[in-house]
Amino acid sequence: MTDRTVDYRQIFEAAPAGYLLTQPDGTIVDANRTMYGWTGRGQEELLGMNLLALLPAGDRIMFLTHAMPAIESQGSVKELAVEILAATGERLPVLLAVSRMRESPDAPETVGPELNVVVVFGVHERRLYERELAATLRRLEESESERAKLLEEARHQAMHDALTRLPNRMLLASRLDEALERAGMHGLYVGVLFCDINRFKDINDTYGHAAGDQVLGHVAGRLAGAVRGVDTVARYSGDEFVILLPALEPPEEIAVVASRILNSFNPECLVGESKLRVEVAVGQSVTAEMRPMLPDAREELARQLLMEADADMYRSKPRPGSKLETTDAA
Repeated sequence: MTDRTVDYRQIFEAAPAGYLLTQPDGTIVDANRTMYGWTGRGQEELLGMNLLALLPAGDRIMFLTHAMPAIESQGSVKELAVEILAATGERLPVLLAVSRMRESPDAPETVGPELNVVVVFGVHERRLYERELAATLRRLEESESERAKLLEEARHQAMHDALTRLPNRMLLASRLDEALERAGMHGLYVGVLFCDINRFKDINDTYGHAAGDQVLGHVAGRLAGAVRGVDTVARYSGDEFVILLPALEPPEEIAVVASRILNSFNPECLVGESKLRVEVAVGQSVTAEMRPMLPDAREELARQLLMEADADMYRSKPRPGSKLETTDAA
C-alpha cells in the first residue's frame, strides 16, 4: 500500500468556498485564496482585520445578535445569510457557517475557545437573508436604547432599495395589504401602476451600468414627484417600478396619475456628455369597490393587481427596433 500524505493546507487554499480562521473576537488570523479574491484584499490587509468589518451595518447587527450568541452557547451557527464587502465597495451575497474549535491541535487535552472556522459560500438568493434580518429587527426593538440608531439603519436597509432609496418589494407588499384592508373597511378602490423604463438594456449597453444607475435615479425622482402624497413609489426589480394608489375615489383617478407620470418625462436626462430621452411604459390595474376580506384573499388580490398592471404595461411598450433618442449636451 502506498503511503500518501494529505496536504491539508493545499486543500484549504484551493477550496472553491471561502475559508477564514478568526479569534473568538472576530480577528482574522488566516484566509484562503478564495477569500482574498472575493474581498479584493491582500494578506497584509485581510489578516488582522475583524470579520465584522467585512459586513454591512445591518449584517453586523445580525451577526452580533444572532450568530455570536449561538457560537458561544452551541459552538456553531449554520447558513447565516449576509453580504461580504469587497475593497471596491461591491457587495457579495454569501452564506456563512461558523464552528468553534474547542481543542488545540497541539494539545488535544486542552479545552477552551481557540479559533472560529468560518466557511463562506457564495450565493445569489436573498430570501433567507431577509428573513434573518427581519427577525433580528424584531429582537432589536426590545433591546437597549443605545442600539436605536443601528436599529433604524437596519430597518431602512431591509425595507428600501439601496440605489434609489425608494421602498422595496417587501415594504410595497406590506403597504399594499394595508391599503386593501383599509379600502375594504371604507368601500374605496385601490390602484396599481406598473412602470418599466423603455430600452433600458440599450442604455446599459451603450453608456455602461453607471449611466444606467443614473437613469434609474432620474426615473425614481420623476415618479416620486408625479404622484400624490398618500401614494407609494417602489423599486420592484431591475428597471421596474410599482406605484401603489391606496385610496381612489373614483377609480378613474388612476388614469390622471398615470398621465401625470408620462408627462413628467418630457425633459431629457443628462447622461455623461449626452442628453438622453428617457421614457417609461405604464400599465394600470384597479380593484372593484372594496369589501372586507380575509388576509389570504387580500394576498391573492394583491398578486392579481400586480399581474394585471404588468401585463397592461407590456402592451404599451414600444415596438422592437425603436432606438434611443440622444442629443449632445450643451
